[in-house]
Amino acid sequence: MAGYVVSGMSKERLNDVLTWHDHDGNRIWIHSKAIESGREILSIEVQVVGERALKPSKEEESLRLKLCARRQLPIEPESVNSKTFRTLPSGQFLDEHSEIVSRIFNERSSNREINTIKLLEQVASKTVDLGRLYRWDSSDEIVREGKKSKDAILIAKVYEMLQSSGTRKLSSRTAELLGLDVSVVHTAVQVARRNGWLTSNGAGLSGGVLTEEGEKLFRLANGPTRVANIMNSGGKK
Repeated sequence: MAGYVVSGMSKERLNDVLTWHDHDGNRIWIHSKAIESGREILSIEVQVVGERALKPSKEEESLRLKLCARRQLPIEPESVNSKTFRTLPSGQFLDEHSEIVSRIFNERSSNREINTIKLLEQVASKTVDLGRLYRWDSSDEIVREGKKSKDAILIAKVYEMLQSSGTRKLSSRTAELLGLDVSVVHTAVQVARRNGWLTSNGAGLSGGVLTEEGEKLFRLANGPTRVANIMNSGGKK
């Protein structure tokens, strides 16, 4: 199923054209805008709608088209194309989304005044290899340090944060985010559980939350500052 809506239509020109295309439970929205030499693709959105989705409502089409009309052309000629998707670090952006959700959740928990709408907050996007930027303990070192391991509690905290934001494959995502081998994350989680810092969801199941003792150790290890530095890809671990 597919369709389109148009804004600014005349005999010579179509200002904004928004098409939608359903494929495997997703709806792909593509917006192009008229320029002197033709058209530029300005945006492509993937919306999850399910296999039996109804066509968009008139209200949704109208709201999306109004947004398209307000979208400005870039100063330099740029267009969304196949190369855009080949070079897009989608995994990184999904992780950053999860981190921001976790940050908002943590701020909400510590703030009595809750705003239902937050207009804008700019955060730093990570483009560096944290595995090279920071020197992490190896699995053997984490086991040897045991209750003294600051890296274990830090990794366990990030693991918990990703879980609270709905991330799947927690160990893999945590390893990818921190630039670690997944075996190091597994070891850190095991040490954290063994020492009573992290709860378990049952044998063979991922996930867990920091216990009161784990949260205390996390603060004593300067964890909040270290995690903030890592999430912003700057500072020292």
